[in-house]
Amino acid sequence: MLPHDGGEGAGGGATARPCGICALIERCRAGNLADFVAELPHSFVILGDAQFYRGYCVVLARRHINEVHLMPPDEARALFDETVAVGRAIARATRPLKLNYECLGNLEPHVHWHVFPRVETDTMRAAPVWMRPEAERKVALEDCDRRELIRTLGAELRRQIAAARPAIAG
Repeated sequence: MLPHDGGEGAGGGATARPCGICALIERCRAGNLADFVAELPHSFVILGDAQFYRGYCVVLARRHINEVHLMPPDEARALFDETVAVGRAIARATRPLKLNYECLGNLEPHVHWHVFPRVETDTMRAAPVWMRPEAERKVALEDCDRRELIRTLGAELRRQIAAARPAIAG
C-alpha cells in the first residue's frame, strides 16, 4: 500500500497516511472484497457503498497517481474508456434516466471515478448525489441482489473488454 503524495494535489513528497484506494485494490487482488466487480487492464471496478443509487460503481486506477493530468496521455484515455464501459454496463443493468460521472480525489488522492445511475423517481435527481443525506445514500443491497448485480455488471464488462476479469463468472 502506497502512502499518499503530499503537496497541493499535483505531486510532491510522501506523507505517512497509507492510501485507502491502494488498500481496496489489494483486497480485490486477494479476493477479499465482497463488492469487487471486475479487474480491467487499467483499473479495478467495485460496487460503491451508496446503493440508494442501485448499480453505483467506483473505477479505481490500477496505478497509484493522484491526478489524471499526471498520467501518461494514453493511460488516462484508456482509464476513461474503461470508465465509459462501466457506465455502459450500469446502463444496461439498471436502465437509468441518466448517469453521473465524477473524478474528485479530495478525500482519497488516488485517481478514481464514481459512476452513479440516476432514476426518474429520485426526487433529488437534479442535485449532486452528495446532497442526499449519507444515511439515505449509503444503503446496502440484499446479498442475493448484490451478487446478481455484480455478476451482471461483470459479464457486461467482459462482453465489452476482452481482457476483463469479472469477480463472478457470468
